Amino acid sequence: MNSSIKAGLLGASLLGIASTAQAQNRAEAWTLTPFVGGYLFDSKQDLESAPLFGIRAGYNFNAHVGAELFGSYALTESDRSSGPDANVERDVYRFGGNLLYHFQPTKKFVPFAAIGFGRYNVTVPDLNRPKTNKSLAEYGGGFKYFVSDDFALRADIRHVIGFSPSIDNVEYTFGVTWQIGGARAPLPVKVAEVAPVVCATCVIPPRIDTDGDGVEDALDKCPNTPKGLKVDSDGCVITQTIVLRAVNFVFDAAALTEPSKASIDEISAVFKSQPNLKLEVGGHTDSLGSDAYNLKLSQKRADAVKAYLVSKGVPAENVTAKGYGESRPISSNESPEGRTDNRRVEFRLMGATEYLKVYNEESSRKSKDAAIKPAKKAGK
Repeated sequence: MNSSIKAGLLGASLLGIASTAQAQNRAEAWTLTPFVGGYLFDSKQDLESAPLFGIRAGYNFNAHVGAELFGSYALTESDRSSGPDANVERDVYRFGGNLLYHFQPTKKFVPFAAIGFGRYNVTVPDLNRPKTNKSLAEYGGGFKYFVSDDFALRADIRHVIGFSPSIDNVEYTFGVTWQIGGARAPLPVKVAEVAPVVCATCVIPPRIDTDGDGVEDALDKCPNTPKGLKVDSDGCVITQTIVLRAVNFVFDAAALTEPSKASIDEISAVFKSQPNLKLEVGGHTDSLGSDAYNLKLSQKRADAVKAYLVSKGVPAENVTAKGYGESRPISSNESPEGRTDNRRVEFRLMGATEYLKVYNEESSRKSKDAAIKPAKKAGK
C-alpha cells in the first residue's frame, strides 16, 4: 500500500485542538466502543477494500494508560477479474487487544497512541475452503472528543502487519465511547460572594518588626534579637547545642567514611539557623612518612571535609581548611590504635554567640572502626 496514504491516515488521526474542560478520560473507568470503518488490504492479498464493523471493550488503569479488547467483521471479495477466485466473497474476522496511552487526558480532546496484537480468520464460504488464521501486530492511534463526562466521539487508525508471508494492511474506524464508573473529579463548590465591609474611619496600624526576627514588636517578648538567630513564636532566641565531633581517615587516604559523613551532617545542620558562624577544619596525620608528605596529606583531608560541608549548604567563605601534618598527635604513634586516633580532622568554631553551646569531642567508635579496619591496623 502506498506509504504516503499510510502516513496521511496516521497523521490525520492525531490532529486536533485541545480545550480546557475538566478531566474527561477517567481513571479506573470501563469503556465500551461500537465502531464502523474500513479495511484496506495489501495488494498481495488480492482482496477488495471493505467496510468494517466491530466493538471495543476496555479499562483505564489510570488517566493516561488503558487496555482494550476488540472484535470486528468485514465482508470482502477477490479483486481478480478471472479465475476460480474472481468475485468470490470472503468473511474476515479480526480480534485481539491494544494498550493505549492517552495524551492530555484532562482536556475534551484526548489524542492517544495504541499498540497491540491479534489474529484474523478469513473464510471463503462459496468455495468451501478451510479458514486462514494468522497472527498480526498493529500500531497507530486516534482521538476521543468528549461531549459529556460519560460520552465521547472517537476515531482510530491502525497499521496492521504480519509476517511469513508479509501483510501490510490499514484499518480506520469511527465510533462512540461510553465510560462507566471510574474516579470522577469532585464538583466545584460554589462560594457565595460577600461584599467587603469598607470602614472609612478604621485605620489598621502597620506591623513593625524592629529586630527583623519574624515576630512583630507587639508580640515580641525578646526585642533586639541579634540578626540571623533562630527564635521561637515569642521572638526569643532558641538556645542550641552543637557537638564538634572529630572524624577519622583510612591509612594514606583523604576519602570520608560513612560514619564520618554522619558526624559532619550534624555540624552542617547548625549553619542553617546560624549562617554567620565561622568554622576551622584542621587536618592531621600520624607520624609515619615524611613531614612534607604528611603536611600535604593533612591538607587534603581538611579540604575533603570542607567540600562535603559546602555540598550540604554551608557557605564556602565560612569554612577554613588547614593541614597540620603530624605536629599535633592526640595519641601515641607506637600502636595501630593510636595512629588511627591521629589520622583525623578536628573542628574549631568561631563567632559563636551566647545562645550556642559548643562541645568538642573525639571521633565516634564507628568512625574509628571504619578507619582502622581497611587499614589493617596500620598506617597514616
